[in-house]
Amino acid sequence: MTTNCEVMLVDSDRLFCAALAALLETTAFRISAEFSTLADASNAVRQGRRPDLILLNLQSGNAEELGQLKLLRTTAAQARIVVLASELTSQILSGALQSGADGCLNKTMSCEALQRSLHLVMLGEAVFPRSIADLLISNALEEVALPPSAALPSLGNELSKREIEILRCLLGGQSNKAIARNLNITESTVKMHFKNVMRKIRAQNRTQAAVWAIQHGISPRLSA
Repeated sequence: MTTNCEVMLVDSDRLFCAALAALLETTAFRISAEFSTLADASNAVRQGRRPDLILLNLQSGNAEELGQLKLLRTTAAQARIVVLASELTSQILSGALQSGADGCLNKTMSCEALQRSLHLVMLGEAVFPRSIADLLISNALEEVALPPSAALPSLGNELSKREIEILRCLLGGQSNKAIARNLNITESTVKMHFKNVMRKIRAQNRTQAAVWAIQHGISPRLSA
């Protein structure tokens, strides 16, 4: 990413906001707007603000917060959204995934790690902590343990075996390049399969596809 990225910051902790703005001052990420609540951020977007990236704090991941996050996701459809949290609990991670966030990061991570993660998000990648994601996937699979015949919903167009493998690789945290290598296909073929999967399961992004796969009993495939 070579051009400046307009960032909207949503957090009631003014000290953290000031510190983050100072840390990012010499990077490609420029905080151009700050709001204390998700509702205020949504109103600003409706009034014409068009941030490239929204960094927001989730305190608990309760139903009210997630409802506001979903509203912001709908309102700012063009923006990438990353949740910054003081404690990355499974509830916050799960809520961020299901609400369509593109990443979930710890507030205490180093500036260098934060910059790398934000660059990946702006390149279209989903960035979530692997250790917590693995725990969430494991717990979710236990909760939705389904017999093989019921693992997939009744869809007008059922997923092919290859498309299921693509989802398994996604849950394993693999990039398109890694998926192509592990399945012995080209990256363009991986992208084509992802496009078909998204259409069939009505997902808007990779994180929503991952949540759908978890909910329907698809297990992760780890890199070879």
